[in-house]
Amino acid sequence: MNLALPPSPVADFERSSASKIRYLFSDLDDTITTHGQLCARTYQAICDLSLKGFKIIIVTGGPAGWCDCIARMWPVHGVIGEGGAFYMYKDPVSQATITREFVLAAERESFIKRMHLAREGLIKRFPSLLFASDQFARLFDLAIELGSISPLADSKFGLAEVVEYLHTLGLNTKTSSIHLNATLGQWDKLSSTRTMVREVFAVDLSEIVDTSIFVGDSLNDDAMFGFFKHSIGVANVRSYLSSLVHSPKWITKGERGSGFVEVAQILLAEDDLANHRH
Repeated sequence: MNLALPPSPVADFERSSASKIRYLFSDLDDTITTHGQLCARTYQAICDLSLKGFKIIIVTGGPAGWCDCIARMWPVHGVIGEGGAFYMYKDPVSQATITREFVLAAERESFIKRMHLAREGLIKRFPSLLFASDQFARLFDLAIELGSISPLADSKFGLAEVVEYLHTLGLNTKTSSIHLNATLGQWDKLSSTRTMVREVFAVDLSEIVDTSIFVGDSLNDDAMFGFFKHSIGVANVRSYLSSLVHSPKWITKGERGSGFVEVAQILLAEDDLANHRH
């Protein structure tokens, strides 16, 4: 149960704090995207932030296939994918995409085989389950469509039953706004963010917390909301506030990509003011 104070309107985000932000960490699904689509206005906001020198790191449950594309083509400084299974970034000198997996090389084949067996077990136990259409692009987790577990889908089972079964197989689970994700790995968004920042930026995450912001929308962002002093939920996070342990500190007016644009506009406006003062 969430005992934290409810989030304040994003308009209350202190100007003195906003003007210091240099790192933006953000979830992807239903935070940057809008019902699965990347809108032009939202992508433009990312481009504008990058041009102003903000370091942007996407922290998502999205698959390796998506993350590879984002790391190569978006103006971002890194992508943490599949809930923390790996990170990717483009080397500024060689322009090559570098991938750091958190599954040891010697255990990779066994890991993938066990995940395949878990998927087969799920299909036998819950034949009406639907896996994400991007499952083919995933390396280290299973993504189950929450809609296929919903009573509206005439399921004969519930989310708790599926989660319990996955746990008996030794898998860990996280729930996003669209998927139930399961993996054998012990990682999460926050632990992998810490590692990436240390290895890529040569700094401890706690050392840049005053100049960082996190934007998210759902249950698998809980630890990130708890860690970051400057955490913002896009408006659709309201659906999860009663289930989150940690609330975001502020909340946007708009949902999904529109909410992300609100955050970007605040940061860009404060950056312009700061530069004007100098």
